[in-house]
Amino acid sequence: MTDRLEGKAHLIVLGVGLVNMAVMPLLRLPLAKATAQAVGYPVFGLGLALNVLSLLALERGIGAKTDATTELVRHGIYARLRHPMYLSFVIIMLALDILSRSALAMLFTVVGFLPSLVWRARLEERALARRFGRAWEEYAASVPSLLLWDLNKARKEEG
Repeated sequence: MTDRLEGKAHLIVLGVGLVNMAVMPLLRLPLAKATAQAVGYPVFGLGLALNVLSLLALERGIGAKTDATTELVRHGIYARLRHPMYLSFVIIMLALDILSRSALAMLFTVVGFLPSLVWRARLEERALARRFGRAWEEYAASVPSLLLWDLNKARKEEG
């Protein structure tokens, strides 16, 4: 069952994102449209810029499969962050939530969309570790993960 889910991770993330967008018209915040736009558009721009930087660094190898890459990308934005594209998706989704002024969509982004991307990132990291071994371990130890910090590293330092 888990293997079947892992093979469909990209579709699950897409589905969660679509549900997130579907709930946007529900439970609106009492926020002026101009205020939502003043906050939402710059946040959207930040997410879009991060996405473009990710695409420029990847050059090729973008696809649905976590093991499709032929080389470990360590340059560009990937020298600073292991999953900038996933982070860009979260930022863009939050921007859309803000622009729609939907409290429910914001909540869904945090409790549904973000965890699905973290899960997808972890699957990708396992595939990269299998494929690149020591090079991946060194990269992962030196570059923060999805949310600009590595949760596993933080747990190890605490324990």
